[in-house]
Amino acid sequence: MVNFGYTPRHSAAPALKVSRERLTGKPARGQDNSAQPGQPGQPGQPGQPRRPRASRLQVAVISGAALALLVIVTIFATRSDVPGRVTCVAGAAGCAASHSVTGSSVQAVAPTVHVFRGHDYRLDGPSAVAAGDGLWITNVLGESVTRLPAITGGTVLNLAASQYGFDGPNALAIGNGRVWVANVPADSITEINESTGALIRVLGSSYGFSSPYALLISGNRLWVADAADDSVTEINANTAHLIRTFGGAHYRFDNPYALAVAGGRLWVANSGGDSVTVMNATTGAWVATLAVGYQLNDPISLVAAAGNVWVANEAGDTVTEISARTGKLERVLPARPYGLDNPAALTLCGGILWVANALGTRSRRSTPAPARSSGFCPARRTASTIRPASPQSGTPSGSPT
Repeated sequence: MVNFGYTPRHSAAPALKVSRERLTGKPARGQDNSAQPGQPGQPGQPGQPRRPRASRLQVAVISGAALALLVIVTIFATRSDVPGRVTCVAGAAGCAASHSVTGSSVQAVAPTVHVFRGHDYRLDGPSAVAAGDGLWITNVLGESVTRLPAITGGTVLNLAASQYGFDGPNALAIGNGRVWVANVPADSITEINESTGALIRVLGSSYGFSSPYALLISGNRLWVADAADDSVTEINANTAHLIRTFGGAHYRFDNPYALAVAGGRLWVANSGGDSVTVMNATTGAWVATLAVGYQLNDPISLVAAAGNVWVANEAGDTVTEISARTGKLERVLPARPYGLDNPAALTLCGGILWVANALGTRSRRSTPAPARSSGFCPARRTASTIRPASPQSGTPSGSPT
């Protein structure tokens, strides 16, 4: 199973938060934009109204930085014939640059980059990318999905809205031989056969989606974050049977924007609430809502790595690391010296955590843990290297006192 769990709003600025009124011209179901009283540091704190949100064009434009990063990383990470693909210990000096192996020597080489453009690809506002049987790309402006072949000379597939029901396709998840595409304005999800590209079904009104802005496959479950009505939907990924929908004050969802599974738990980033909700991934039971002391500030992207969950705080210019086992804060990586500037998307490659900065000019990389892995290690001149120190004994860096 391949599941990147990437969704384009992870790369969008705060102005891109979901708004059914702006996208469809009709009010969101169950949406209440008024501030609700709450405890300090918890979702709904007075004086923290939802931010304005924006159009598909803005989504496409601002998501470009993260999309470019993920396309390049995905192509290199999934191809065995790419120069510079080596097996190394993350964090070691050998991972600071790309390499080619000649006999017993290791030489630094420049990475190979492929740029796809032109009529054959029909890319129009590419907003999300995921790798499976080929490379799948959503075109939010073109109301279509493009699949690039996994092998040289293969056929490019261009899937049109007329047959697949696409409407502002803006998120992808791949797993179990299927591809799911979220249609945010239409409140629907299109299910596609990964191998053939054939339409399986369109999941629509009976599922109660409300701006499905994040998708995640975990085992035989498809998880959907419904940003407009502050809920999370659980679906059987094999049968498309609706299992249940989670919401209400107990879960404290507030504009859920990103999903991850780690340590047997589902992690939900609440962009509007500056918090992360933790659920049991099997039962759906609420475990905790992390807010005070975690320095979460517009969390819009999540990724699990080496027993930890990493959270990109776009408005705070920080990345928060949390233990997946205990839920305790490990550390907070600040804007300096890590060069974070509106960190908007996270992904993993070769044991390295990559951070795309929406307002910066470079991507950043960080070593999550000294684990042996195989992956592409880009040249030092294409991205800055981040080497966060291991947590010291006692109180971790950035933890509440």
